[in-house]
Amino acid sequence: MVEVSAQVRRAAGEIIRIATMPASIKDRALALLGPLRRITPYDAAFITLFDAERHRHLPLVRSGFEGAHRYLDSPALVTDLERMDLHGSHRPLRVCDLAPLPDELPLWADHLYPAGFREGLGSGLFTADGRFLGLFTVNSADPRPASDAIRDLLHEIMPVIAYAVDPLRTVAAVAGIVTDAAAGAVVSRAGESIALPGLPRHALLAPGGPVLSAALHRLHGGRVHTTFLCRHNDADLPGPPLLRLTALACSPQPPSDLRVVVLLSPPPPLRGLALTELEVLGLLVEGCPDAHIAVALHVSGRTAAVLLARIMEKLGVASRTEAAVRAARRGLYIPAELTLRTPPREGRHD
Repeated sequence: MVEVSAQVRRAAGEIIRIATMPASIKDRALALLGPLRRITPYDAAFITLFDAERHRHLPLVRSGFEGAHRYLDSPALVTDLERMDLHGSHRPLRVCDLAPLPDELPLWADHLYPAGFREGLGSGLFTADGRFLGLFTVNSADPRPASDAIRDLLHEIMPVIAYAVDPLRTVAAVAGIVTDAAAGAVVSRAGESIALPGLPRHALLAPGGPVLSAALHRLHGGRVHTTFLCRHNDADLPGPPLLRLTALACSPQPPSDLRVVVLLSPPPPLRGLALTELEVLGLLVEGCPDAHIAVALHVSGRTAAVLLARIMEKLGVASRTEAAVRAARRGLYIPAELTLRTPPREGRHD
């Protein structure tokens, strides 16, 4: 246990409370500034999330750096931070700990020193499962560095600060809507697939794969939710070789770059629909005429007509259009692009 004053310990306890409070990421980040000042006095503070696609840090809170905003928002800052090892360091670094020396870094030589700063303390923000989120740094005009004890205390609470600003917390709450989810992932704006806390990954959710691509395609144009069925090859799972995919658009919460939550769960009751019939429904949802359905499934037109009649009977509807609408709403279909051959589209029924 790090030896520090009772006041500093109380401030650390307040940080823990803030990290768990229900609020937006930005509100929690802003609330952290008060207790952090009581742990290590500062004249400027910076808490960011890292945007890997654009290779820059996006500020959650920034105070006291008024003359350096343009530089702090640029990829040049990332280059400096990497030279200082703040993207890889889990332990806070003071200016006196730096190699190379501060006057060899544009961040200090061109921006912080001219602004009157002489010391500081910074660290990468890493979650408990090792994900790099962004940066925490404070700077002071006082040339005296923080003590080893304060540095070590901040090292202890840095995962708590990371937890406070982790965008996946909100996403995990959204994912909780699907109570029987067996696997999941979050897709970033750059197309990266990120594991969801508490859920394993699944091969069907591989970045760039057909299933994930089908999910993302169905959320274009402002749609926030889609669900459909997809085949799997896991012989250990009971029932038909199907999983239900649910995709939920993440609420826009800048500066997070998370785009879509994708979850896999057991299939719903299928109303007696066979795999081929679910594929037919996928083609109906895409607006394909009977002739295209027959070609896609390598069957005769007569067989396709029989399949359509059987599907309408099982769904309790009187027309192919009603069947398509009901299938789209309930997710009772295998998307056309996941069948072996996809005919031209003529208009969707979602």
